[in-house]
Amino acid sequence: MHILFLTTNNLATNPRLYKELCYALELGHQCTLLQFKLGNWSDCRSDELLVKSDELKRVQVINIDATPTDRIKWLKWGLLEKFAQKLYPIFKRSMKINALATSRRAFQLLHTALKLNEKPNLICAHNLGTLYPAWKCSQKWNIPFVFDVEDYHPGEFIRFDAKNEKKRREFLMKKLLPDAHALTLASPLISEYTLKLIGGHPNHKVILNSFPSSEFIMPKTYDLVPKTSNALRLVWFSQKISFGRGLEQLLEALTLLIKSSDLLTYQPINLTLIGDLDPSFKQQIIQPFLSSIASAKEDKSQIINLHIENPMSQPDLHAELANHDISLALEPGKDLNNNLAISNKIIAYAQAGLYILATDTPAQKQFMDTDTNRGCISGQTVVKLKDSLFNLMSKTESIRRQHQERFKRGKELAWEQEREKLITIWMATPTSIENQN
Repeated sequence: MHILFLTTNNLATNPRLYKELCYALELGHQCTLLQFKLGNWSDCRSDELLVKSDELKRVQVINIDATPTDRIKWLKWGLLEKFAQKLYPIFKRSMKINALATSRRAFQLLHTALKLNEKPNLICAHNLGTLYPAWKCSQKWNIPFVFDVEDYHPGEFIRFDAKNEKKRREFLMKKLLPDAHALTLASPLISEYTLKLIGGHPNHKVILNSFPSSEFIMPKTYDLVPKTSNALRLVWFSQKISFGRGLEQLLEALTLLIKSSDLLTYQPINLTLIGDLDPSFKQQIIQPFLSSIASAKEDKSQIINLHIENPMSQPDLHAELANHDISLALEPGKDLNNNLAISNKIIAYAQAGLYILATDTPAQKQFMDTDTNRGCISGQTVVKLKDSLFNLMSKTESIRRQHQERFKRGKELAWEQEREKLITIWMATPTSIENQN
């Protein structure tokens, strides 16, 4: 079977697409990928991923330029998008106007896809901007398409023309998703909200953003954990160490801990943040925090130690998690999508067997409730986080003793398990595919 994968980003910025592509190749399918050159770090990283193995070299990759290298084309698509946004109030029921006003890349993808020399048997579309071109090609070629709902797009934070953009996204999803052969959705709550919006769908599956179990290392037994420091080892990671990720509240909560009169009865804390440090965040948040530690009383000056590590490759990061005790899933509930999403982060923590301290967004509460031994839930306020951290400081021994057991249970989330759902979707395609093979 020949599968056409569509994305408005690229492989490096879409791990979910990358895993799906690798699995399709493993099953022996022919694969074509339409992705964008974004003019940043992800271009080189995407190229590296594509030469990672002989199987990935079999992918036919078509790169679409999203940079101003060709200034005339760049201006053309940008102006068309702006023009569609201006026309939207007059043509609210126009599929083309809605799609173009939402993303110029939708039409860049469509324009490129229609030039393919070989027609595929199935289209797998990722990101909202691929929905219209996937639907249009499906109609033109009489083949099915599968759409991956990784986020609840109407509930995302929208910077420009938010009210109209939310309506455009809802319109496109209501009109086009019912025509999809199948939907894959990244969390139970994203599934619930999406199906309610479009009136249900007969073929849908929740596929979590999990990872290959081989990337995670069995933690050492409690007796082998180094005793040179009895510090409680906290870890948090993201592509960027910056604002709006719950770190402001965390560091303020730790500052309150420093001032706690009872703190000396407990062990120190080592906090590791992994990611690319935003210079503004460093200046406005990190440095004041470090100053508050330095100005603490001498007998408390070493109670909290902050370590900042550069971004790591996915396998290195997942292996590193074995060296920590408690993981921080600090979703701030900044928009509806953030409340509905189960992040890659919290799933990686669970697969690594770490004890999870998670803030109480609805999706995270639901995820944690499926296994009460995964960790604990905290409110999102500074005081709630401080109280949660304080309570955990007396539980270091039990948390470490249960690390291996949590690791074993985490294997139930592995990508090797989740990806099996794709076989059902890909193989249960309409007879039009069979006729073209």
